[in-house]
Amino acid sequence: MHEVGMVAELVDVAVARAAGRPVAVVRVRHATTFPEDVLRQAFDMLAAGGPLAAAQLLAEPFEVRLTCPCGFDGALAHDDVVGPGTAVCPSCSALRTIARQAELELLEVRLAS
Repeated sequence: MHEVGMVAELVDVAVARAAGRPVAVVRVRHATTFPEDVLRQAFDMLAAGGPLAAAQLLAEPFEVRLTCPCGFDGALAHDDVVGPGTAVCPSCSALRTIARQAELELLEVRLAS
């Protein structure tokens, strides 16, 4: 699962921003094609025992959308995205190009007071 690797990078950046201080909140933005339960499980596992251990993870989802010539116009699910910039239309199963965008973004690291 590439998602765990992405969360590991996010945790590394958040730890660096915290500079050893305890963190209260980590706020992220994630694509709906990135399962939130996987995000939370990976974060909990990777943050354990460090400055993020007690941090609350605030996850803000955004949709990855596809408009297909077949008439489909909607949000894609995790299994619809088959690679960077490529998706399978859930309606007609055609391969389509989609805009490349970050699936996971670190928005804020709020230190504990």
